[in-house]
Amino acid sequence: MSRFAVTLASQLAAALPATVPFIEAAVNAEPGLLTDQVSLATQLDGLILSPFLSVVNEGILGGTPAKGPFLIMIDGLDECEDKQGVEGFIDHILNFFEEHPTIPLRVFIASRVEQHIRERLEVDGVLLDNLDSHATDKDIQKFLQVSFQTAAKRDRLIRAYIRTRGTWPTISDMDKLIDHIGGSFVLASTIFKFIIQPASEEDPTTPIERLPLTLKMNGLDSLYAQTLSRSQNIPHFRNIISTIALLKAPLPIVGISDLLGIEAFEVVRVL
Repeated sequence: MSRFAVTLASQLAAALPATVPFIEAAVNAEPGLLTDQVSLATQLDGLILSPFLSVVNEGILGGTPAKGPFLIMIDGLDECEDKQGVEGFIDHILNFFEEHPTIPLRVFIASRVEQHIRERLEVDGVLLDNLDSHATDKDIQKFLQVSFQTAAKRDRLIRAYIRTRGTWPTISDMDKLIDHIGGSFVLASTIFKFIIQPASEEDPTTPIERLPLTLKMNGLDSLYAQTLSRSQNIPHFRNIISTIALLKAPLPIVGISDLLGIEAFEVVRVL
């Protein structure tokens, strides 16, 4: 959480330039706002909430093209290991809205169901929703349609196939693919990359031939196994992947090449 308020402040300044003078004034008055020398609550007040409130009170919002309240979106709050910091952030934001119930600002938090987060949010003034009940098939369908259309513009083979056979993937193939993906954007993205990847000596198949293969794969495990099997004949593959997997601390590409005594471009090729 040490960079959380500073990150939000930079995005606030970009989205609403009228807040910049107020943010600058706060930093000049208290340089510790940019470090962890002050509490998170003090950072939030000085860098975000007070500047926004000042802009609202002085009526400067009237010159912005935005309609309705401004929105701060925070994704994956459960991934923050500083649970106490997360609790402090939620508590402070809720107190702010209690004091300023009509301010044109909202905070949208996406998170897994973690006890320390849920306990803080099960209060009046917070709208909770379970996204597990949200069907993502239409979103994934749109993502895949646009992705395949973009791939067709770049791949002569796909364009030639479409000219001869018509739409690719077919409506039937797309329906099967979406059903197989089962609402997972991670799986959708990974499967798409697998389908359109360039052919190699180890795997000369085309995107048209790979699409039906993906329908036989059982989720990410088999997809990763297929990708790894394609790659194992690349020079230094096992050494590089093993090194990355076993390193106690991550190394940059140049560091890995120095450690293994190979060229940096060979590391890049494997990755």
